[in-house]
Amino acid sequence: MEHESLLESFPRLRELMGVEELRHLLVIDPNIEEEADEADIFDPTEYNWMLFFPERVREGLGEELFALLPERLERVEIFQDLIEDGEGDLFGFWCEECDEERIARAALEVLDSLAAVVPQKESEA
Repeated sequence: MEHESLLESFPRLRELMGVEELRHLLVIDPNIEEEADEADIFDPTEYNWMLFFPERVREGLGEELFALLPERLERVEIFQDLIEDGEGDLFGFWCEECDEERIARAALEVLDSLAAVVPQKESEA
């Protein structure tokens, strides 16, 4: 399954966040050492993946639920060595056997579990 089509398995997230593309919910990048003037955010020898949640996720979940995101991610085996950037929207972790699809599925499952407790708007009730 192509990781873009993963979002189809999470209709609650698509509706809550108003998105049709995975990149609007999360961005997954391998954390490779690059020659740059700026220091790497996360040391690539300790964290080989980066996971970013755009502002839309914070807005959709609300601050209180978004604050639970790091704790909920750490419950998932592939995110056990999680480190965050201090703002709670960018994470680094180490997972040798991971690919983007596996990471996306795990992250979407966590987001979906949080979205399940977002209060419905009165017009939807």
